[in-house]
Amino acid sequence: MRITIYTDGACDIHAENRPGGWAAILQAVGENGDVNKEREISGGAENTTNNQMELKAVIEGLGALKEPTEVTIFTDSRYVMDIATGAKKVTRNKSLWQEYYRNAERHEIDWKYVAGHSGNVLNERCDRLAVAEKNKLAVSKSATADPIPNEALKIYLSTRYSGKGKLTAWAALIDDGADQKEICGSLLNTNEMEGTLIGAINCLESLPAAQDVVIFTAQEYLSKGMNQWLNGWIAKRWKTRSGETVKYRKHWERLRQLTEGCRVQFRFVKSRDDIPGFQRGKELTAEVLNRA
Repeated sequence: MRITIYTDGACDIHAENRPGGWAAILQAVGENGDVNKEREISGGAENTTNNQMELKAVIEGLGALKEPTEVTIFTDSRYVMDIATGAKKVTRNKSLWQEYYRNAERHEIDWKYVAGHSGNVLNERCDRLAVAEKNKLAVSKSATADPIPNEALKIYLSTRYSGKGKLTAWAALIDDGADQKEICGSLLNTNEMEGTLIGAINCLESLPAAQDVVIFTAQEYLSKGMNQWLNGWIAKRWKTRSGETVKYRKHWERLRQLTEGCRVQFRFVKSRDDIPGFQRGKELTAEVLNRA
């Protein structure tokens, strides 16, 4: 009897809570090739990555085996396969890899790569299971998202980078429901991520104090930083989860100061084509770069 395990992972990097799902299908295959037994397992996590979910699927698949055995693992993740076979070294997700090695040491593993979405029936089943787990978490998170107050001032923040001039342009359309105003600027030797933080600071500094504000941003870095990461950074003395120093600390500290005492929401917007505020921001940033 030989065990085959098909694994897959999925992650929505554009959702605020970055939900992910993993899945594994285990089959006990006899000498004649018949499947004698099959089992599906799956799960998910928030604030994860696709690589973590791909690896988690393998870990859980191996963990479900009660006895040491010969195992063939089918995966569409080059990341997992290359490190597991020794072709590449571990640089990230070290705790997960330690868990993998603990689970793998009991078994004799043969790795098989299968291209994702290439028509392999079991790979496709795994993908659907992983996506379903991811979607469960995305739905539960969005259902509890804070509503936008009717009186909230809405800011549509846009940025654009010019590699030729090493410039980042930022622009914002500020809508209070009765009137709109536009502010913009350019930043020399500044990348787009830092430019987004500086643009948000300029927007908040231009407003009256203690006002409800929703900032819609095309940069997920800003929304995740303010919604998910900031408190953890402060608790860890401005270190990331991996122990690295947080970039642009002075900007994050200023944003924290500006949002104290008022309700400020930061919302990432993936699709901006049909939003007039972002369309105007696109025009303004182009004008700023042309002038610069």
